[in-house]
Amino acid sequence: MVWGLVDPGNFGDFFPYGDYVGWEEGVKRHFDEEMSAEQRTAFDNWDVNYRETVSRRFTEDGGDLSQPHQRPSEFRLDESRKSLGSLLLLTNRLLAVDAKLHELIESLEPGVHQFWPMRITQKKGEEYPVRYFGMIIRRFIDSFVPAQSVGYEGSDEANFFSTISPTKKGYGDLAVSKDVVAGSHLWRERRLKRPNILFSDELQAKIASQGLRIPKHHQLKVV
Repeated sequence: MVWGLVDPGNFGDFFPYGDYVGWEEGVKRHFDEEMSAEQRTAFDNWDVNYRETVSRRFTEDGGDLSQPHQRPSEFRLDESRKSLGSLLLLTNRLLAVDAKLHELIESLEPGVHQFWPMRITQKKGEEYPVRYFGMIIRRFIDSFVPAQSVGYEGSDEANFFSTISPTKKGYGDLAVSKDVVAGSHLWRERRLKRPNILFSDELQAKIASQGLRIPKHHQLKVV
């Protein structure tokens, strides 16, 4: 079986309200002080253009954040929370996972995805008492089978597909190729945009057995 993640629609335990601390400033400092004039010209001499390029790497294929200034190191909550999920969606769609989920993913796919320590702090700056890691999903595959799916929009010509309804039934009407997903445990789809993050039954079972909380997710059809 394959599961598809439902993006959180409202702020809460899986989509906390807040922003990064020092990340924009660090990107601007690198742009102003470390990049050559020629490199800055490629971004129209505007650090905001460079920052947008970096943030796109959070979700795009080949999105490795190789330089320290590109990786947010702290996320400050604007509303203090007593609990957060094991998988978080943050500003600019960056993902973060707690230490237990990080260990699970690494046990199934060692070295496939990119992780780095990220502090989560409360509104007044106190440390949230759980370790988190920023995460870039680095496995991208194209497993969607339109011919055996219903209830979606998009086309081969548009190179874009999306479920019409992000419900249990809507996800269950989408088909993915068993052969293509074989051996994968966590990935983003190249053409299927909703759901875009998919994961294996084995990973889902381990998450459930350890009582980890992640956003709503539904099964897709495997053919």
